[in-house]
Order: sequence, then structure tokens, then C-alpha cells
Amino acid sequence: MRTRLVLLVVACIVAGACSDDVEPELAAPTTTAVPTSTYDVDEAMDGVREDVVRLVMERDGLDREAAEVRADELMERGVDTEVVDQQFSLFANWMDNHQSHPVLGRHWTEDEAECAVVTMIQVEGIGRTGALMNGASVGGMAVEDALSLVQPVGYCTDLLALMKADMVGLGVPQDPDCLLAGLVEEDVAKWFVALFMYGREGFNTAMGEDLDLTCPAGS
Repeated sequence: MRTRLVLLVVACIVAGACSDDVEPELAAPTTTAVPTSTYDVDEAMDGVREDVVRLVMERDGLDREAAEVRADELMERGVDTEVVDQQFSLFANWMDNHQSHPVLGRHWTEDEAECAVVTMIQVEGIGRTGALMNGASVGGMAVEDALSLVQPVGYCTDLLALMKADMVGLGVPQDPDCLLAGLVEEDVAKWFVALFMYGREGFNTAMGEDLDLTCPAGS
């Protein structure tokens, strides 16, 4: 847990880029209700410092004492504690609520959920990630926002396999392998983009255009 996020923070510290150009008053993001975060920022930052020390030792060939001095300099210069706090808050919120995510979140593993939120933070930045999570809705979203919500999930999961598992769990009478024959993950991603843009009706229309509806029940 938190491995990818710690690596993201370490990377931005070493690069001197732990900052964000968004408004700091962004509301606390959520996929459903805002949970009580259980993460400890001070403890997490202790772990980050240790990772920075090891990285500096490997990268610059320094002994531990010199690497600790260099790590402290990097952290003092490179980290915006408010941004790091936002990163961990977003992460904790997402991990507490990912099972309710519309893109088949109930079927994600913990590693897949972690990968998705860290990927979104890397691609979109803290501010936009928070805004996307706050503004996510079934229907009424712009295409670029819908894509930003779906693409990290597609990158970190096998959407076709998740859809098959969902069909099995729902007891769909047709064989999922028959229904999904010839489709690829991008097709499933398209359905969920339609969900965010046009709601359930848009999702059903997009899916209905792609599924093999000639599959007999009990096939």
C-alpha cells in the first residue's frame, strides 16, 4: 500500500518538482462520501526521506552520512508539504472508495486501484485530479474529463476481463465469451466514456452496438 505514491513523491523531490500551480482551496475530493483519512503524513514523509537517502546513495555514489545531508537539502528545497499532503489525502480517499468507482471499481485489486490513482496524479496533476474526482458524475461530463477518468483505469486493469467478471457476477444468461467475442479493451473503455458523458442510456447504447447480441441464452 502507498508504494507507488511514495515513489512518485520521491521522484518529484529528486527532480525538484514537488509543486503544483492549482488553487490551494480545492475541496476535498471523493468518489462517494468523504472518508476519514487514516494515513499519517509525518510517518509517510519519514519513509520518503529514507527512500531519498537510498536513491541519492545509489545515484551519486555518496556514503550514508553525505547522502542524508543531500537528501535533507533536496527535501527542504523540493517539497511543497501542502502538495504532498494533498497527494496522500487524494490517495487515501480513493483507496477507501474505489469499490464504488463506476468503471467496475468493485472488481479492482488493491494494486490496480493504487496504480489508477497514482497514474491520474502523474498525468493530470494534483489539482485537476481532485477536480475530476469531485466533479465525476454519471452523465453530463465533457469528453476530455470522461477520458481522464477512464484512461488511468484502462492503463492499470484489463477492462475486458473485468467486464467478463462483471457479467458472470450479474448472472447474464448469455456466455460472456460469446457476447464479448472480437472486442478489445478500448471498446469497453468507450462504453464508460459514454457513461460519464451521457449516463446509463449512453452506456447501454454504446455497449449494445458492440456486443454480439445473437448469442443465445445458456450459450
